[in-house]
Amino acid sequence: MSNNKLVDVKNLSVHFPIHGGVFSKRVATVKAVDGISFSIGKKQIVGMVGESGCGKTTVGRAMINILRHVSPDVEIGGNIEYHFDDEVVDFVQLSPREMRKYRSRVQMIFQDPYASLNPRMTVAQIISEPLQLHTKMNAQEQRERVGWLLEKVGLQPEQARRFPHEFSGGQRQRIGIARALATNPDLIICDEPVSALDVSIQAQVINLMMDLQDEFEVSYLFIAHDLSVVEHISDKIAVMYLGDMAEFGNARDVYHHPCHPYSKALLSAVPLPDPSRKNRERIVLKGDVPTPLNKPSGCAFRTRCPVAESSCAESKPVFEEQAKDHFVACPIVK
Repeated sequence: MSNNKLVDVKNLSVHFPIHGGVFSKRVATVKAVDGISFSIGKKQIVGMVGESGCGKTTVGRAMINILRHVSPDVEIGGNIEYHFDDEVVDFVQLSPREMRKYRSRVQMIFQDPYASLNPRMTVAQIISEPLQLHTKMNAQEQRERVGWLLEKVGLQPEQARRFPHEFSGGQRQRIGIARALATNPDLIICDEPVSALDVSIQAQVINLMMDLQDEFEVSYLFIAHDLSVVEHISDKIAVMYLGDMAEFGNARDVYHHPCHPYSKALLSAVPLPDPSRKNRERIVLKGDVPTPLNKPSGCAFRTRCPVAESSCAESKPVFEEQAKDHFVACPIVK
């Protein structure tokens, strides 16, 4: 099993310091990610779900090692170990110069197809840019590669001469997918790639991504809010809450037999498509999500948890295996 592992995230933490006052002293810390662990295998899709602000996008940006470009004073702890060929590379330890060697092997599809494409570049320029940076292809080979990729994502090679504003949202996201696949990466971070699209288009893009994942033998970290979409596309599901990992396991187990109280609450909100069946009993969580500036002591979910006990405030629950390949951070629910 270890030989099939692509990336191993160990105790990852991402903290953003907040400065204030006349002398810009450090006054607080946003604990966006607070010590999570999980792994992604080769040719595997891991879905990551959770409420807005729980740290999903931060995890994705940490795994592609662009956080320090976004926020230079960010504090990143733990390890993000990639198993490339015969070497193990920890992205947390790499400088920008050292990272260039591996940049082509981990790519990203962004949430907003309107903002993630340069409006002043043609589609050919957008898709060929990573080829220019990371391959030794000549101009003719790049043009052929761009045309081939456009066909793979359901567009026409002739459309390479157009600009992004000439395409619909679904077509722009297809261009983003083609760009991510250009260098034959090992892993693609998919940051809510369908949330900005019409519902009628979402299924087309999801099915396209599944077909391409199988053909290119690439792994996905698929970040999303829609649990039914995540269950449809994923091999494994990770559930996050306020920077912590609540549950991680096989998609079918987590979706149909959730263990963590937060996972159960999320899944109870998913409507059943069969009108002849009654929907699940809805678990309504009380209160608001606490701020990552001042997380509750012990279990971060205890202030909203329907089964919380006094001991939950004393220490952070251990993220441990409660069934085969099924990890849960809750000592109460067995």
